[in-house]
Amino acid sequence: MRTNKTRMLLPAALVLVTATAQAQNITGYRYWFNDDAASAVTVDVTPTPELDAALSLNSAALPAGHHLATIQFRDADGHWGAPWTEHFTQKGGTVNAIEYWFDDNAGDATTANMTPGTAPLYSTPLDATALPVGFHSVTVRTMDASGERGVPYTVPFARNGGMITGYEYWLDEAIADRTTGSIGPAGVVDLVAGLPVPTTDGTHLFTIRFRDEDGGWSVPLSSTFNYFVGMDEIPGLSNYLVFPNPAVDVLSIRLDAARAGTLDLSILDATGRRVGGLNKWSVLGTAQHNVDISTLARGSYQLLIAEDTHQVRVPFVKQ
Repeated sequence: MRTNKTRMLLPAALVLVTATAQAQNITGYRYWFNDDAASAVTVDVTPTPELDAALSLNSAALPAGHHLATIQFRDADGHWGAPWTEHFTQKGGTVNAIEYWFDDNAGDATTANMTPGTAPLYSTPLDATALPVGFHSVTVRTMDASGERGVPYTVPFARNGGMITGYEYWLDEAIADRTTGSIGPAGVVDLVAGLPVPTTDGTHLFTIRFRDEDGGWSVPLSSTFNYFVGMDEIPGLSNYLVFPNPAVDVLSIRLDAARAGTLDLSILDATGRRVGGLNKWSVLGTAQHNVDISTLARGSYQLLIAEDTHQVRVPFVKQ
């Protein structure tokens, strides 16, 4: 049902009931709404034995909402066939506003206007400043020029407390020993350089969460990494840390160098074949290097660290 006209596709079986035993042609039809036969509108058509077309019924005068449409067909002798009735919904026009509310509280709904159109776009943020920090739901429905409302649509969301002002992280579920720091909205923290040294080698879990201006905390984010303490194949180098592992695009390597040196880095696949060569890396003290692995296929690899005749192979996984 359109705003100004109703279009109905009538099956041939219903159309043909107007024909007489002598197969009279159909010469017209009439229709009315909501059982008001006295207001029937008659439409003449080119005589035809079978009317198989979409018919337009003018419903512009009807209010928005649910209605009935009834139609009859006339033959060449002026006889009318059996009436046929169908339910339809009269729309109110193009969308020109939205109505929204939070946490199922429809009594406090807010109405926001928009420019009417066939595909209106509402891009203004919904005002959730009165809500406390935490998880909520928002329900939105459209409104047309006649005040008809659309079907409500509800989605969950989390209301934060403004800009990020701090963070805290910990290793291996030891939240009591977490490290806390401050950071501005555009600040950058080198987490790899600041990671504490684990007490044992092997795989460890790193977890971090962020704090906003209202003191609310984000969902904790966790990654695994590897730490190696027993690798002394290169004299003067120790405490190898690979973060994160598995990695997606960037793999960070950190180590402690008791003396200045220059290292050669390469990437080997599971068969030991060299699949990537990296630039030389100058180290002294606690040194860190980021390795671009975005072009590698998913799988297991080794990061080969070499100095002269000495070398260390550090395993990692590309996701």
